[in-house]
Amino acid sequence: MGTTSLPSRRDLLVGAAALGAAGAAGPAILRRPAHAQEPRPGGVLKVAIIGEPPSLDAHWTTASLTYDLTSHLYEPLFTLDERYGVVPMLAEGHAVADGGKTWTIRLRRGVPFHNGKECSAEDVVASLTRWGRIASVGKILFKNVQSFQAKDRYTVELRFGGCSGPVLAALGNASQFPAIYPKEVVEAAGDGQIKDFVGTGPFRFVERVPDRYTRMARFDKYAARGDATTGYGGRRTAYVDEVQFIPVPDVSVRAAGVESGEYHFSDWIAPDNYERLTRNAKLDVMLVKPNEWVSAIFNKKQSLFTNRALRQAFVAALDMEPIMKAAVGAPEFYRLDPSLMFREQVWWSDVGKDVYNRPDKEKAKRLMREAGYKGEPIRWMATQFYDWMYKSALAAKQQLEDVGFNIDLQVLEWATVVQRRNDPKLYDVFTTGIGFNTDPSQMVVLTCDWPGWTCDSKLDALQSRLACETDFARRKAVWEEIQRWFWDEVPVVKLGDFFTLRVKQKGVVGYANRYRPFFWNVGLRA
Repeated sequence: MGTTSLPSRRDLLVGAAALGAAGAAGPAILRRPAHAQEPRPGGVLKVAIIGEPPSLDAHWTTASLTYDLTSHLYEPLFTLDERYGVVPMLAEGHAVADGGKTWTIRLRRGVPFHNGKECSAEDVVASLTRWGRIASVGKILFKNVQSFQAKDRYTVELRFGGCSGPVLAALGNASQFPAIYPKEVVEAAGDGQIKDFVGTGPFRFVERVPDRYTRMARFDKYAARGDATTGYGGRRTAYVDEVQFIPVPDVSVRAAGVESGEYHFSDWIAPDNYERLTRNAKLDVMLVKPNEWVSAIFNKKQSLFTNRALRQAFVAALDMEPIMKAAVGAPEFYRLDPSLMFREQVWWSDVGKDVYNRPDKEKAKRLMREAGYKGEPIRWMATQFYDWMYKSALAAKQQLEDVGFNIDLQVLEWATVVQRRNDPKLYDVFTTGIGFNTDPSQMVVLTCDWPGWTCDSKLDALQSRLACETDFARRKAVWEEIQRWFWDEVPVVKLGDFFTLRVKQKGVVGYANRYRPFFWNVGLRA
């Protein structure tokens, strides 16, 4: 690939919703922070999760539930520290040459997989080549890779044809994260999902009984890093004998289960439980802020919403305050904001405030007429696995029907939504959350390969400029152009920022409240 012209957006890393979802300020514990006590070995940690993960293949899906489980089994070359900066994990270090075109990554030695084989460069090349073929962020990175090879047993080399600034952000991201598998596991999977759940992580796979539990046990031969723990990076220790991830779709049952002692930890607790839970002296109640923004994703490949005027009508019909209140309740748990990057970030911008949350029924009706809309059903997929997804869609449905939209709200299992959203024949809109991104180039919702299919030549050019620019002030100016494009084209509806609760028993010690939960370095107090 030549270097005299900018590559297209799909030749650059713009990435997936990254793990750095807690922002500059990070998630905050609201009351009674966890005791700083050294965990004791042993015991079974029971984690109530929102449902059955769609896959245990880290490369396969952007679903956060898949990351929450598989991050304990598999490890990437790089991960994120306590400030969400990129740090080595399976990598020992890296070097960059040829003006950024050649990246050499050195691997840690003596790191065993769960099957006893030592992790080597051939495993890294096989894993990342597959990740580059099937994962959203991997596809974008690898379209700019000219060659990828093992230089020796513990060294790999990537050669790029153009801009490569966001390489570490790609290799350290967590949505469809670039897990390293044994080469033979990758080859056995072919074009399908990984079936043999073997990694280098602190826990090894034991058993999965769909809709009942996924069990993982301590990996006694785990090769921990020697450096201090920092965020997701540094030393990881498996203190408990076993972690059980138990699907509990009903949010009230999850909360009650932690209160009763049936479960040790649960995420995605509804905000209306906050006051009651914080009065329980046996619990630690935590808030993750910022967390995500609620979105309605238009199918722009094969639906009525290929028409921009109809998308604009959709936004013009919506009053976001009652939608967000219906979704999450108390105002402490939501924020109305036009920015695609969170207010806590240096990337925050109010570009789009003239469009966002400016409900105008007459404008909506006029745009619907311009679009030629004649009352056709709008198939909107939502799930009750995340109650805010269903509640926000239900509130928006009522407002949209007031101006003449015909909304067919389809309430499905979350795994079904994740599956069906890849087929443009099956829906017009779906609800999801867009997580925190450390860099605006890592916004999967603005890519052509992710469901919803945001494909636009002007956006391609802007994303190329963003990815190749190094000066922050100039990059931010480009980002504001992208956000202006977003509110003109409305490829997605941003409803509002929302924050969520998680809760654990006080007997769970060593837990670090990050954007996505993890349970290495965590133990149970006697």
